[in-house]
Amino acid sequence: MKNCTLSLVFLLLWSVSGSVCAQDFSKMTKKEGFVPFYLDEEKGKIYLEIPFFDQEFLYVNSLTAGVGSNDIGLDRGQLGDTRVVEFRKTGNKVLMVHKNYDYRAYTDNPYEAKSIRDAFAESALWGFEVAKMENGKIYVDGTNFFLQDAHGVGETLARSRQGTYRVDASRSGLYYPTTKNFPKNTEIEATVTLTGTGAGANLRSVTPTPEAVTVRMRHSFIELPDLYAKRAFDPRAGYFFISYQDYTTPIDQPLVKRFISRHRLEKKDPSAKVSEVVEPIVYYLDRGTPEPVASALIEGGNWWAQAFEAAGFKNAFRVELAPEGLDLLDVRYNVIQWVHRSTRGWSYGSSVRDPRTGEILKGHVSLGSLRVRQDYLIAQGLIQPFEEGKPADPRLMEMALTRLKQLSAHEIGHTIGLAHSYATSANERSSVMDYPHPVITEDAKGNLDFSNSYDLKIGEWDKLAITYGYGTPEPGQSEEEFLEKTLQATYAAGYEFITDSDSRNPSGVHPRSHLWDNGASAAAELNRLLKLRENRMKTFGLNAIKTGEPQAILEEVFVPLYLMHRYQLEATSKLIGGVDYTYKVKGDNQPQQKWIPAKDQNDALSALLTTISPSQLEVPAHVLALIPPRPYGYSRNRETFPARTGPVFDPIAPAENVVDATFTFLFESGRINRVYLQHLQDNSLPSLDQVLTKTSGQVFSSTLPTGLQSEIKLMTEAKYVDYLIGLSKNASASQTVRAIVRKHLSQLAKTPTGSSPVLQAHREYLNQKITAYLQLPEELTPQQTLNIPDGAPIGMEEMSCDFDF
Repeated sequence: MKNCTLSLVFLLLWSVSGSVCAQDFSKMTKKEGFVPFYLDEEKGKIYLEIPFFDQEFLYVNSLTAGVGSNDIGLDRGQLGDTRVVEFRKTGNKVLMVHKNYDYRAYTDNPYEAKSIRDAFAESALWGFEVAKMENGKIYVDGTNFFLQDAHGVGETLARSRQGTYRVDASRSGLYYPTTKNFPKNTEIEATVTLTGTGAGANLRSVTPTPEAVTVRMRHSFIELPDLYAKRAFDPRAGYFFISYQDYTTPIDQPLVKRFISRHRLEKKDPSAKVSEVVEPIVYYLDRGTPEPVASALIEGGNWWAQAFEAAGFKNAFRVELAPEGLDLLDVRYNVIQWVHRSTRGWSYGSSVRDPRTGEILKGHVSLGSLRVRQDYLIAQGLIQPFEEGKPADPRLMEMALTRLKQLSAHEIGHTIGLAHSYATSANERSSVMDYPHPVITEDAKGNLDFSNSYDLKIGEWDKLAITYGYGTPEPGQSEEEFLEKTLQATYAAGYEFITDSDSRNPSGVHPRSHLWDNGASAAAELNRLLKLRENRMKTFGLNAIKTGEPQAILEEVFVPLYLMHRYQLEATSKLIGGVDYTYKVKGDNQPQQKWIPAKDQNDALSALLTTISPSQLEVPAHVLALIPPRPYGYSRNRETFPARTGPVFDPIAPAENVVDATFTFLFESGRINRVYLQHLQDNSLPSLDQVLTKTSGQVFSSTLPTGLQSEIKLMTEAKYVDYLIGLSKNASASQTVRAIVRKHLSQLAKTPTGSSPVLQAHREYLNQKITAYLQLPEELTPQQTLNIPDGAPIGMEEMSCDFDF
């Protein structure tokens, strides 16, 4: 009877309060704003007052304080996902649901809209327990939501093989200094600790106690803006885009819709050709950026004002130092953040976008603070500026700062909507959206000119691209006509857009679109760099480092000098079996695709073979004499050459690195397949037999040089055989290509052994290796089967049931 009475009391309390544990919010700190919340700092709790239901808003998570390793990739200021969500009441819970905007219906028919909405899954991101209902308001406990691993730190650590980590609630809590509320956005931050085991080397290098990784995560609730006008995406224009499937599209039109990403920018006077803007695009630079870096970043970023003015917008864009106290992750501000890591790594431009329209709501640039040191090292190896008793050559810092200006403009370009434009370095460096390599020249007397190392202005392609994305049609001109006219003008002026998928591909074929390259002719620029590199290695000495520094660190300066042609080498390789093409659309003024002319391919092959000549590969004797084993406290690292000679600098390892690079690009299966096929289509173009014969003639020349060059030559021969064996059994190579390569290997097995005992032993070894390989059953590596394109009318690879049609 007593127990029944107690139960009745609890039921009465529930009916009166709405919750057994009803909270007294009068004793908490209330923060008014977009989503009002209450802070119970004594208990470390946060409660949300749900201001609306079934109303869309944006949810963004980000990493306020990161891990500090480029290899892991969890940087300070890193933006996470941007999602359109809404609160929904269900029983004693409030769900936060991620709306599915990949599949849409723009229709006045509510039944059609519902049929499409119900066809595709949504994602409930969280279920908040109702803490109190009072006067028609619902309050939920949001503490666990904000203390979760919203940024996926644990997943990233596992994916990068840094251990298994999960949130430890006992070591996590709200971070009050930057938990704020504003009328149109709510910012809530938490200190989150993940604990685990098996910490990898990268994590151990940046975490004081590797078993516990403490970061800070930001959760932003953002009011959606009024819908901004969408602008059509075109593959020729160079913009990032959003895409979705619109199921209300007529059958004769594309189901997938694509629109570019861009900031909201409007003229005060829409009829004026050039007008002041309603609200300019302003970027704020992290106050933690030191000088003279800060001034360089501001100057480079402000180049974009030229492009916007060319598009008809006056005073539309500026970069300035952030005011005191500005929160860099507040969605209201576009920012440039100066990010520190333990090693050099990427800089990047991210953004918060409205998934409905592609409008960029916040541009967020992250610039790696150590990146500039690579340019400093390049200049250091070339100039060797530390002559005893004299100040350092000012060109060192000048080139580094010039690179930072370009870097600032480049990454901001991403956050205003532009993708990489990698073909522009071959056309007078017409875009900052390319990856630039410094242009350093040398006169007949050996004097170096750094004055043109990097460009100091916005590019002509950039201006045309901004006109496409932001410009306005003339009176009486439709937007479609305006956009097409802008693109036609771009290509009529000789500019082109080719981006990542074509430029980073190891089987790339484009003659001009590469990373960190220069020159209208990749092969000619490679030969120029080889000569510059050769001359500077001859003069390389102790003046490359400061007095008092361990002499062994000369190696860190020598590495970028020795490998200064590595990216131009890659660019040159793409000419062989290459195709000159654009993102052409029917009816435009761009040329049709064509194979690279025979002369250009042959020049490229000759330049590539020059890179593996022993005279090019040998490290000068005086350099070897200057680099001792590593001293205590200065162990080998990822920016020194590997070694097979223990602590002693390996004189063959640098050469081996270059030979591997050259053969990797040259004998990529897609490239070799194309070389074979291009000759079938046009017998004036190089054939596979011709490429192999010319390469073999260079590698297996009858003479053996003296000294270290003899070992470099033998190493190159052995590498060549290994790469041909690999190609002959590569499942991605065509059957005919594999047959031709096997035949060529059998011919190499008959190469004369020579009179030198070393050469004789070496050639006999290679002949035995080839013979042993050719006697293996070839069927061990059958050609890779190509999947046939989908053909079933239903467009699916598999069906779980049988249907009759």
